[in-house]
Amino acid sequence: MFLRYVARRVAMSVPVLLAVIFITYGMAIFGPGDPVATMVGQTEQRNNQELIARLRHQHGYDRSFVVQYVDYVGKLVRGDWGEGVSIQYQGRSVRSLILQALPVSFQLGAVALLILFGVGVPLGVLAALKQNSWLDRVIVTFSILADSIPSFVLAPVLLVFLVLKTHLIDSAIGWDGVFSQKIILPALILALSPMLLIVRQTRFAIIEVMQQEYVRTARAKGLGARAIVWRHVLKNALQPVITLAGLIAAYLLTGAIFIEQIFGIPGMGQLIVQGLRRNDLPLLMGTTIVGAAIVLISNLVVDVLYAVFDPRIRYG
Repeated sequence: MFLRYVARRVAMSVPVLLAVIFITYGMAIFGPGDPVATMVGQTEQRNNQELIARLRHQHGYDRSFVVQYVDYVGKLVRGDWGEGVSIQYQGRSVRSLILQALPVSFQLGAVALLILFGVGVPLGVLAALKQNSWLDRVIVTFSILADSIPSFVLAPVLLVFLVLKTHLIDSAIGWDGVFSQKIILPALILALSPMLLIVRQTRFAIIEVMQQEYVRTARAKGLGARAIVWRHVLKNALQPVITLAGLIAAYLLTGAIFIEQIFGIPGMGQLIVQGLRRNDLPLLMGTTIVGAAIVLISNLVVDVLYAVFDPRIRYG
């Protein structure tokens, strides 16, 4: 039954991904910008209509949209994601560019996710256990402030304070891997904005579960507060928190675009910005489709985890 549930969820994701590819490819073909003109560049050959027509035929842009779309999907399945057409990426495989940048963004997102759940969930539990106390108010206020301050304000402020003034961090620009101190600031800033969601959802879920009959029974049997929370409350309370992981994964993907630009991190965000600046349509299509696939996979993982926690969902 569980495998059938997973297979059904995977099957439901395929049409969504195909729809994303269709919309993305349509916007690339009919939108502003010509990949052939970008390929030719700002040279005197821009007015060479014979060259442009030959390139258009060579890359299949003179065929009907449906034929181009089917051919593009077929190439995607075979692992051919096209080649960059801008001067910087001309002749380089889009697949190789994405596979080079994706692990960097994945590592940054994974560290941000660890900070987010490693800090947000305990703060939410603490706020729930100390409901309506001064500690509860401090935690909620901190979460609201973290959510309210935009990344483009927080990033330079923390850079000045931690790097230039206090010298707690030697350098925060560039990328030296996940175990370098350069990842601390970008991962921290990336994790702060959705902190309110995790703290608020955890706090609400803990308070709701603590009012259940089986928790009162556990208290009557003499179990301590810590044992009740760890043995009975967290498993049920964390189910709605897990459902936020899909939304947070989407945020980490989009939020990393600005963070990677600020801190000079060669990840997917920087690749997307470079594609936009240079009107590199094959690169933009590839990064958009991979981004959509990541969001779909993260939501699929959330659905599977939710079914593990609550077996009743498998029969829905």
